[in-house]
Amino acid sequence: MNHLTRRDFLGAAAGYLAGLSAAGPLLAGLRILPDIDNPLDFYPSRDWEKIYRDQFHHDSTFHFLCAPNDTHNCLLTACVKNGVVTRLGPSYGYG
Repeated sequence: MNHLTRRDFLGAAAGYLAGLSAAGPLLAGLRILPDIDNPLDFYPSRDWEKIYRDQFHHDSTFHFLCAPNDTHNCLLTACVKNGVVTRLGPSYGYG
């Protein structure tokens, strides 16, 4: 069984890397890509932004009181989208 020693491996790796550096920059093949200062100006379709912004948009809200075991009362806001409660949160400005 023939084993590769650490010394042989490092020598082969150094020779390989020296051959790459002699051939030119390692990422020279990526020069076909245009230089883009602002990718958002270049990006062809920005429809994803509407989906991203509408993700938390709600159709309506309502306030309700949560009183577990009559120990305390919490006034909460429920956000409704397509007839389904999607989020619950505190009611601000209602004491």
